[in-house]
Amino acid sequence: MEVRKIEKEKTNLRRREYKLIFYDVPPAEIRGNTRAHWRTMRRINRERRDTAKWLTIDAIGTINFIPMEKAEVFYHFYNNREIDLDNLIYGMKSTLDGIVDSGILIDDKPSNMELRVKFTKSDKQNIKTLVYIKEIE
Repeated sequence: MEVRKIEKEKTNLRRREYKLIFYDVPPAEIRGNTRAHWRTMRRINRERRDTAKWLTIDAIGTINFIPMEKAEVFYHFYNNREIDLDNLIYGMKSTLDGIVDSGILIDDKPSNMELRVKFTKSDKQNIKTLVYIKEIE
């Protein structure tokens, strides 16, 4: 997994919003219809979880912060071939767990968050996943 850029955006002073950029989409080995060996899946999930945790902490800019009570998490996938959204969401489980591990979200249960997803077809050079984390009331 190649990660090159992290951007932090603040929309206003009362609500926090962060943007993480992953220069890939969840690999086929961890998506819904996989037949990969459990050890391969475990390794990839561990890497994605750790990467998401540290990207989120870096985007926040500090380790001293108050967790969001409720947040909207928006995944925007860019890929050169269309992949079922349910498989992509399944592949993002370890990424969301890493975001929760960073401490920015209290938990990823439905009462604490809303999940939105969008897919855009792109050329091979622009494959990426954008993850927006926005505080909501």
